Amino acid sequence: MNTHEPLEGADQGALNETALRILNLLFILNSSSVPLSTEQIVSDADLGYGSGNRASDLKKFRRDREKLAERGIAVKEIKPAGGRASEESLWTIDRASSFAAVGAITRDDADALMRAVDECLSRSDIPFRQALLDIKHRLDAMSSPTARGAQAVADGGWHEPSRAENAMWTAFSLKRKIRFVYRDAKGAESQRTLEIWGIFMQEGHSYYVGLDEQTGSVRTFRSDRIVRAWRPAGHYTVPGWFDVRDYLFLPFDLGGGMSELATFTFPRDMGAAELRALTKGRGSVVRTDTEIRWSIKVRDMREAARFCLAHAHRGMRPFAPTKLVRAWKDLMGKAVEAHGCTLGR
Repeated sequence: MNTHEPLEGADQGALNETALRILNLLFILNSSSVPLSTEQIVSDADLGYGSGNRASDLKKFRRDREKLAERGIAVKEIKPAGGRASEESLWTIDRASSFAAVGAITRDDADALMRAVDECLSRSDIPFRQALLDIKHRLDAMSSPTARGAQAVADGGWHEPSRAENAMWTAFSLKRKIRFVYRDAKGAESQRTLEIWGIFMQEGHSYYVGLDEQTGSVRTFRSDRIVRAWRPAGHYTVPGWFDVRDYLFLPFDLGGGMSELATFTFPRDMGAAELRALTKGRGSVVRTDTEIRWSIKVRDMREAARFCLAHAHRGMRPFAPTKLVRAWKDLMGKAVEAHGCTLGR
């Protein structure tokens, strides 16, 4: 979209303001998972409206829709089903009439790219794995729907990224802050502004880690809980000390209490690759003459004991603190009793 096309009678300042407002409007409509109401749009100062003069903002909004339509982007009005005529409208991009579904590359080009992507995906530890899966399935869209469905299963439940996910990836790649609406597990919505320092995939979800301006701390947000996003703005630099591996989840991370240091032991001959896969590279590891000790902060000691028991076949054992060892012994006792045995004394 050429937002810098000259407008007769407009000075450069007004032209830039109009272009920026149209760009902001296009971005938020494109990234929103649900249509936006008239009020949500015309009251938003960050979009370029919200002047306090509603009539003026409504006129700007109408002109901006017309400008987008001139450039092939149709903004569709939706009236709530069964609503009164006086109810305000909802707005979304009419994607069917705005975007053509055509291939920009040949089938041979797609096949060559697919081979390159598959070679990268053969490694399980690559960064940006989800982004590569997204690219792969966009290429695969040039084949039959049946082939796409079979390949999606083979790739472990790949899903088409949402508009909000695409917005977050754009912000991350450009290293720009992004404001978005986040819906937590209880359904409460809040606005956040995030510097995305890292992204990881876990159990089918993308997670965005970075500095959350609202709390002033490093926080993690799940992709499918992002409702809509504004156009990224404001550059940032990822701190040298940041390592996204420190924010990967383990079962004992989700307790409600204060975190405490727990230490586990492994056999001295455990390989580095196996140890890293189990610990996700988190915490600190010390090798002694007789064993390996792994120390990490946990929020739920009982879950930490369960984690240890689940990997007991690898020689994992609890070391400290005492309540971790007691929780592990308690779980061991229950497991033995469930199989009709008793622990030796």
